[in-house]
Parts: sequence; C-alpha cells; structure tokens
Amino acid sequence: MTYTIMARSKETGEIGLAMTTVSIAAGGLCFFYTRRGDLITSQAYARAALGHAMAVEMERDRPPEQCLQHALEGDAGAAYRQLAILPVHGRPVAWTGSDCRPYAGHLLEEDLVVAGNVLAGPSVLEAMREGFRRSGRPLAERLIAALEAGRAAGGQATLEGRGLSERSAVVRVLRPAEAAGPPVLDLRVDLHHSAVHELRRLYEIHKTYAGYARMRDEEPARCPSIVKFEDEALARGGLFAERPSCFR
Repeated sequence: MTYTIMARSKETGEIGLAMTTVSIAAGGLCFFYTRRGDLITSQAYARAALGHAMAVEMERDRPPEQCLQHALEGDAGAAYRQLAILPVHGRPVAWTGSDCRPYAGHLLEEDLVVAGNVLAGPSVLEAMREGFRRSGRPLAERLIAALEAGRAAGGQATLEGRGLSERSAVVRVLRPAEAAGPPVLDLRVDLHHSAVHELRRLYEIHKTYAGYARMRDEEPARCPSIVKFEDEALARGGLFAERPSCFR
C-alpha cells in the first residue's frame, strides 16, 4: 500500500527519495541510506531488517545486485516484499515479489526507481515518472511532485477499486557523494488524513526558515532566538503565519 520514487539529480549530484502510504510512520520503517548516499527501500510487507542488511552490505562496497539477492535469500517471506536500491553510482535494482498485493510493480531507469503496491494500476507509476520529469529543478520539488502525480492518477486502491488514504509520507534529499554529510532535507508526516498534501504544506513552510537555518548554522553569534525570529516573521504574515506558532 505504498508508492515510492528514488532519483538522482544529474544537475547537482544529489540523491533523494519520496514515499507515501496508507500505513503510519513509514519514513522510519521503510528506507535506509549509506553514509556515501546509496538509497534502499523495503516496502509492501515492509521488513526493516532487510533494508538494514542491504545498507550494511552497500557500505562494504558490495554490488547492488548482490545485496538485493542476499536479502531475498535470507528471507522466507521474500515473495511478499518489495525492495529497491538506488546506488550513488550505477544502475538501480528492484524486486517486486509475486505475492505483493496488486497492482504491484516497479520501473527502473538509469537514475530513477519508481515502485508501488496496492495501487490503482500501472498508470500510477507512469504518472509519477512523468510528474518527476515535468517538475522544476530542485530535487525535493521534483520528488514531491511525483507523489502528487501518483495520487492524482489514483494512488492506492484495493482490487475492488476502493481508494485508500495516504496517511504518512516522507521526502529526504542527500548531498552528492563527494560532499557526503547530513541530509539536505528530511521531512516526514507520520499520521495525517491526507499526507501528500500535508507534506507539500510542510515543505513550503520549511522553505520560509531557510535563511534563519543558514544563520544559525554559520553565524550563531548574530542569530536571534527562534522565538524572536518567529515573532518578527509573524508580523509580516504570508505563508509563514500559516504554520503552528511557537507561542501558546
């Protein structure tokens, strides 16, 4: 009951993932990454131990195909899993088990993985790919646009055609491999009645803090407290004022 996109930006070298699902708190369960920036996901009947095992093997410079195969060989429930690896360099690999609930499948390209299960149909994955391609340059923007396109194409649905809510969502963007470090962006919605919409709202509000975050990071001596910053920003109104205030 999940749809996911993992992608590399040819322009910046960044690598990122966006995911949404009917399950709660999927961001802390389904995906993993290595210090250099390889991305791994374990979904459908998600098993965190498989994602962790693949990440450990990727850290040891094992080929992605081998990491995936080892995970499947050690799992009695492999037919129920959906796994994927987007390495920081090289082509991605993916697995959709035969017992994943339909529609389930994945698309692979040189710098792109789109995968999902319990979907309205293959058009959801195709819409995500096209939504990613059509969107603007920042990788985070493109990843969220892909989720929005998948939702607009039907998103999650049972075989009877009953649509399912997206209740959790995540977007994470990592730095280029040569500049590996903390994530550029890491936003999660763990429980919401429409998590893709909430992820977009969170992303847009998060951008209003960008200047403050840079000052706090680089010039702490002249950085105001977040209370003072928000007090002044609230007076200006706009999008910033739409998020929960730090004041009671």
